[in-house]
Amino acid sequence: MTTPKRDLSVLRRMARTLSRRISPGVERHVIWLPQAQIGYFRIGKAANTSIRTALAQAFGLTSAKGLRPAKDAFWSRQPRHLVRRMRPATYALSPATRAGWSFSFVRHPVARLYSCWHNKVIENPVILPAMADMGIDHGMPFDDFVALVACTPDAKTEIHLRSQASILTWHGRVLPDFIGRVEDAETDWAHVRWEIRMRCGTDPGPMLRRNIRGQTAPEIAETLSPKTLALISERYAEDFRLFYSEADDASG
Repeated sequence: MTTPKRDLSVLRRMARTLSRRISPGVERHVIWLPQAQIGYFRIGKAANTSIRTALAQAFGLTSAKGLRPAKDAFWSRQPRHLVRRMRPATYALSPATRAGWSFSFVRHPVARLYSCWHNKVIENPVILPAMADMGIDHGMPFDDFVALVACTPDAKTEIHLRSQASILTWHGRVLPDFIGRVEDAETDWAHVRWEIRMRCGTDPGPMLRRNIRGQTAPEIAETLSPKTLALISERYAEDFRLFYSEADDASG
């Protein structure tokens, strides 16, 4: 005969298992540091590797298995009193996050999309499963790649290609307290450092610019066809409206 305490433990394990199935790790875009009360909304291809590395070093987070902070498994295996990974909706509804401070970094949609294509479609010999499910092939021309992404809704889009607005908003509200830009990384990261120092006395240090590839600035738009630019502008219209409103079109 089981005890009530053991029954409760079993129920909690079942709830965690169900939660993982309903909310897979890839959808847990928010890294919440409970002790520091700092949250980071991760955006793929927007200095994500650099920021996660800086946070891990600043708060003394390590991996017994030698995993790097760039890997999701590094964060998922941290003790819950040190790190929690959340969906944006969970962050918005959690009382624990309301007294904290959160940030994210975005990237010009043209630059972000081009960087993803160059890295994941041209350089990598094996296409990520979620991209393959979208119909993306290794070596696919950029114009064809854009056309395919443009006709795929966010709910069915691989995470690196999903709109930044879909990750950073909930019910029309922008969730992070501060959103920096990769294009203004030096200035905007200095603000993040100041906020974290003031709030918990820890300095994450300078941002190490990792995995920054050539031809990924917004100026790449100057080499693209009007049709491709129009597709990007329409597909990521909310990103432009919220984070790059000074741009009249996708060329920035």
